Amino acid sequence: MRIAKPTVVTALGAALVLTVSGCTAMATRSAQPTSMKMRIGYTAIGAAYSDLYICEDQGVFKKNGLDVEITLLNSSSQLVAALVSNSIQVGVGATTTTASGAMNLKNVDLRYIALPIRSYYLEMWGKKSVRAGDGIKGKKIGLSSPGSLGDAAVDALVKHNGWKDGDVQKIFLKSTPAEVSALENGAVDAIVTQPPTGTKTRQKGFKKVMDFTDLPAAANAYTVKSDYLSGNKKAVAAFEKSEVECLAKLHNDKEAALKSIMKHSGVNDRALAEYSYDFFDKLWAKDPTVEPGLVHDAFAATVAKGVGEMPEDTGKFIDNSYLDKLRRSGFIASLYR
Repeated sequence: MRIAKPTVVTALGAALVLTVSGCTAMATRSAQPTSMKMRIGYTAIGAAYSDLYICEDQGVFKKNGLDVEITLLNSSSQLVAALVSNSIQVGVGATTTTASGAMNLKNVDLRYIALPIRSYYLEMWGKKSVRAGDGIKGKKIGLSSPGSLGDAAVDALVKHNGWKDGDVQKIFLKSTPAEVSALENGAVDAIVTQPPTGTKTRQKGFKKVMDFTDLPAAANAYTVKSDYLSGNKKAVAAFEKSEVECLAKLHNDKEAALKSIMKHSGVNDRALAEYSYDFFDKLWAKDPTVEPGLVHDAFAATVAKGVGEMPEDTGKFIDNSYLDKLRRSGFIASLYR
């Protein structure tokens, strides 16, 4: 009986197959990209951040190799502190807030890397007796916090109309939900928020007084520390790619955008979600390149309030290099064909 040799050969062959299979599996596992962790902080509930919402909901971050956690900060004033402490790696909020930090914190070097909205994306909702224009003078206006986008928008309105600083009385209430409560209980005459937060007050008999979309601004600029930018180039490139893809999804897929707005903004009323979408659809950029003039204006507005000294060159706080590559390659244009 000569069964020993075939048995040995079979065993060796089986072992070889298992070894090769194991090596192949290990090679396959090692070839798979490792997700890059990133925490992104935003500063208010509302549809302005739908690019983040839809990126998460549609798996765009994950597709581009990012493991992203989006986190809501209590107020704009926490944005720079969260970046400094590395609690977040990317922050999005009022540029006037981050400009203050860029001028006053010597050991913190900030960079603006994307600007998806280029105007104040806010509305004023108030009592039926409040009229737009000069009718706002002398009224108590509820805002979330000093340095917030709403605060900057009211300053811009005062300047645009040639009013004095005391012509409008600002009441700071720490959060947008607190603004709504203050309006409802009569503590303020009007509030400044982004849709759909203030918009919901129409159900209680309040009216839209005006919006601020005609006033240009570097509103919700995405901001990172320069050392994070230089040390995490792949992650930043993946974020930029995700951002332009998600802006395209907002413009091209209204139904997906509505689902994200309703999920993340606490809105169950589809009509409110559609109102918010229609408000922002004309404001969301297709190419979120940061405009130097708007960043300069944000620094100037901050200095005008007695915060910091005007830098000689505010352009040094901008890095459009990743978006420039996407534009030159034709990638951004390809998303709208």
